[in-house]
Amino acid sequence: MTIADPRFVAEAVLATGKVLPFDDIGCLVAWLATNERPVKAVWVAAFADQQWLPAAEASYLRTDSLRTPMASGLIAARTAAETDSLRARLGGIPMSWDEIASLPSPHGSPHTP
Repeated sequence: MTIADPRFVAEAVLATGKVLPFDDIGCLVAWLATNERPVKAVWVAAFADQQWLPAAEASYLRTDSLRTPMASGLIAARTAAETDSLRARLGGIPMSWDEIASLPSPHGSPHTP
């Protein structure tokens, strides 16, 4: 898969060690909802510096101010304070991993890497 913009990337690491890259956090979330393979780890890139974060530990912002590659509008941050700062600039709704993991897929079905 071609990564269009590293500010929005995510990945799943399968139990086999295979890494599946996603160009949008929303695609990862949609894939996880339908995946049946054992997943060892899930990572997202922080919007500000593209450093990898464990998905469950990141803070998220859903905003219409940015065009994410697959139109989810989801970006990750290291902390809730960083998310608040991004929200002040971009608008949007702060979310947790559990909240975004329960979102319906904006495209009906996820694309698989």
